[in-house]
Amino acid sequence: MNHRLDDFRGRYAAALDAYLQARDEEALSAGYELGRAAVAEELGPLELAGVHNEVLVSALDVRDPVETVTAAGEFFLESLSALEMVQRVLRDSRESVRVERNHAEMLRRLSAFLADASLALDATGSLEEILQLAVEHARELVGADRCSARIRFAEGVAIDAHVVAEQGADSVPEPPAELAALYAALAPERRSLRLGAADLAAPPVRRALEGARDGAPPTRGWLVASLCALDGTELGLIQALDKNEGDFSELDEAVLVQLAQMAAAAVERARLYEPRRRRAREA
Repeated sequence: MNHRLDDFRGRYAAALDAYLQARDEEALSAGYELGRAAVAEELGPLELAGVHNEVLVSALDVRDPVETVTAAGEFFLESLSALEMVQRVLRDSRESVRVERNHAEMLRRLSAFLADASLALDATGSLEEILQLAVEHARELVGADRCSARIRFAEGVAIDAHVVAEQGADSVPEPPAELAALYAALAPERRSLRLGAADLAAPPVRRALEGARDGAPPTRGWLVASLCALDGTELGLIQALDKNEGDFSELDEAVLVQLAQMAAAAVERARLYEPRRRRAREA
């Protein structure tokens, strides 16, 4: 570390000296690049400040103190801003990786649970359990205030599930028929749709959602994915509303699509067990 710090101190001294002489953007940009280099060399803000103070003391011996301190401050701030920006990007990247790993682990666990044949022992009950598990995990994975799902079969049987972030919160479920029609109109050939606050401000969409929610607060974000059978038949929809912070992301959409595929496969598996269960009961 001492060798690297000494080398960095030498480069910083040379770059600051060049800036003290020129006071132009090109010389100042060297301070920015040194800030980026500090991150690569695992130097923090305190070490950067220490280097700057040491170099500044030497510069004051041969230059006007007021002008030198002013110019050196400009150079240091440029270096420090670059260092902090790069460190922030790295922190955000690490957090994104951590979140993605957590999502992947949760999806693996959910997939294993949904694949458990014991869910299909009671077809109706298992379908309800599958949907409830799907909406609970979806809400947590994408950070939504509420999540709901509905499946409908050709014989007219419909099953719903709904979850909200907090008990006692506004939990009036959105009428699936209205939102399904809106989804079909906005994304006729797609398996998912993601709308942020700006998209939802468009009058047609806003009116449709407000009508569907029947007096509930305005929707801040809407994420929806199809629950499709293996042959492509749409069994229903799963949707998340109102991201905790900001808008739903592409990652949120990808996660919901994957979860919807898993849930739809589990639904089909449970339905396949229904005739066997009926025959076993009648035997």
